Formats: sequence, structure tokens, C-alpha cells
Amino acid sequence: MSKIDPDTKPMSPEEQKAYQARQKHRAAIMAGLLFFLVVLFYLITFVKINGSAS
Repeated sequence: MSKIDPDTKPMSPEEQKAYQARQKHRAAIMAGLLFFLVVLFYLITFVKINGSAS
């Protein structure tokens, strides 16, 4: 668990916007990776099922 530092000043509006932009960018990358994995698993399953059916 992290401790709150009483000496830490709150972020300025510019810093907060930059922080939120980084969060959005990371979230978009994670969503893209998740989508890629879903498609990859689907394709692997499709190929395995079709390969065993013949």
C-alpha cells in the first residue's frame, strides 16, 4: 500500500491533462492488444477445428 506524501503538491491543470492523455494512450494500446489476442485465439481455434474435421 502506498503512503500519501503530505509534501506533494496537487497537479496543475496542464499536468493533469498530460497525465490523462497518457492514461488514454495506454488504455488504447491495451485495448488494441486485447483485440489482437481475441482475433488470434479465434483464428487458431478455427484452424485447429477445420484441420481435425478433415
